[in-house]
Amino acid sequence: MSFDKITIPEGDKITVTADGTLTVPDRPIIPFIEGDGIGIDVTPVMKKVIDAAVEKAYGGKRQIAWMEVYAGEKSTEVYPDGSGLP
Repeated sequence: MSFDKITIPEGDKITVTADGTLTVPDRPIIPFIEGDGIGIDVTPVMKKVIDAAVEKAYGGKRQIAWMEVYAGEKSTEVYPDGSGLP
């Protein structure tokens, strides 16, 4: 699957089995939205904290593959024709 102007990182999807159980791979792709306002300040720190927690919990055997998706003002910069807005 591909997306216009969104880079899919090396990693794997989180899946749901028939009984509703989540199957989380060692390198799940997790999307994030930086957003407007304080998001630009908070998001990098949040990612560092979560990455450090995953490192501590799994000793390097697991890590998150972060994937930025766009919303708000940033989406208008990435998609100047407005196609990135709902």
